[in-house]
Amino acid sequence: MHILKYMAGLLAASGAFAAGTEARESAVRELDASNMHSWVDRQHLALVQFYAPWCLYCQALKPAYEKAAATLETDNVPLAKVDCTKNAALCDQVGIQGFPTMKVVLDGRFGIYNGSRQESGIVSYMRKHKGPPVKEVRAAEHSSFVKSDHVVVVGYFKNTLVMELGMLREVAKELIEDFTFGVVVDKNTAKKQKIPMPGIGVYTDYDGQMSVFSGKYTIDNIRRFVRSRSVPVLGELSARTFSTYSKASLPLGLVFYNSDESREALEKELLETAKEFRDKMSLALVDARTYWKHAVGLDLKTQWPAFAIQDIGQHTKYPMSQDKKLSAAGVRQFVVDYVAGRIPPHYKSQAIPETNNGDVFKLVAKQFNEVVFDASKDVLVLLHATWCIHCKRLMPVYQELGRLFANHSGIVVAQMEATMNDVPSNDPALEISGYPTIVLVRATNNEVVPYHGDRSLGSFTEFLRAHAAHPVNSHTNEVHKISANGPGYVVVPRQVSGFTPKDTRHVEL
Repeated sequence: MHILKYMAGLLAASGAFAAGTEARESAVRELDASNMHSWVDRQHLALVQFYAPWCLYCQALKPAYEKAAATLETDNVPLAKVDCTKNAALCDQVGIQGFPTMKVVLDGRFGIYNGSRQESGIVSYMRKHKGPPVKEVRAAEHSSFVKSDHVVVVGYFKNTLVMELGMLREVAKELIEDFTFGVVVDKNTAKKQKIPMPGIGVYTDYDGQMSVFSGKYTIDNIRRFVRSRSVPVLGELSARTFSTYSKASLPLGLVFYNSDESREALEKELLETAKEFRDKMSLALVDARTYWKHAVGLDLKTQWPAFAIQDIGQHTKYPMSQDKKLSAAGVRQFVVDYVAGRIPPHYKSQAIPETNNGDVFKLVAKQFNEVVFDASKDVLVLLHATWCIHCKRLMPVYQELGRLFANHSGIVVAQMEATMNDVPSNDPALEISGYPTIVLVRATNNEVVPYHGDRSLGSFTEFLRAHAAHPVNSHTNEVHKISANGPGYVVVPRQVSGFTPKDTRHVEL
């Protein structure tokens, strides 16, 4: 009897645990074609995840998403999800290109979610969008508020009507997804923080310090100040801190070291330079023993220490010559020349071929702009990687396409090995997210038109007929049956988070 009671107790406890688990899971609402649009229409603020059960990134996101949903219930901010394997048409309507995709719902309309995939990041992101961009902070909550996020910006003003607060609000509207903003109108609180009114302080958790704005009050100056103070002076750039440096939206001055002794010496030598140019550039130390491939990507040799400037937003890089030993004076002068605009961007490139008489023009970075942006030509460009199996399968069809248009005076069929050549353009339409990437740069206006068709010769010719500025002859119809057995696509992994393109279906990265 005692054993039966004991087992019954275990079963009851197990059932209670399961019920608790179900309760937690039920915090995320499951949507489908029958209820999603009506549910979205009713929401002031919500978050919807579009996923596929087989996607590893979706599986990794699930625990954090569930916990965030439970936490945000007290804020009346619901989280929902849509299984795109069961609701393919619905996901296509919303424009879902891969998994997981999260979309914010604001007043019944979908918007872009730019937050992280951690529970704290999801919660912070949604709470920021619930209230005003700049929260009024009372004296009693000041201490906890300045510790509520990695970077907290607080304005200290005599009242909420001053012009300076209006400027801070404009900056907050732009940067609210990355930082937390508040305003204090209590004189005693400002006095305790040793900040004059009007004043702005940036509180950071990486060092527990507060920086005070001292420039002229303009929106640009406030924005630049907040971004530059969001990262430490000569801090450590790693996989863990990369997102923080990216959000600062400043060029990165990367100092590569390969020993603890070297790091210590470089930190001492370059600290003043890092402070001097803090508003223009974020100097950071990078361990080459771990991140040497990043240095190679910047076209540095594996010789340490080394220095390079990288502008992530502009997709440009500026490696410092390694012909001489790295010195503090040399780095400072390189930074001075960069800030003054005296250093051109560096683009990795193969040598220009001595002959280029084939049906498909072999592009390299050194002549990319000259050929591709020739306004008298329609240029179809294949950006490929030697190791990409889908690129190899495509090549016979692409070569045939080149043969077909070899004598066309207005159309050029070109290809470039994109792992050996950088694309010397910051046009988002030319950004490579995977291989092969195929685009048409139209004659006359240089408009970039991405190619999304299948890999048959007929599809390529129809694409050119529809989008090229020059006419495509009708004789191309005869080759519509030639195919590369596509489509196939190899995704370039993203640095910050994983993403599985919808078209790959069960292919995981």
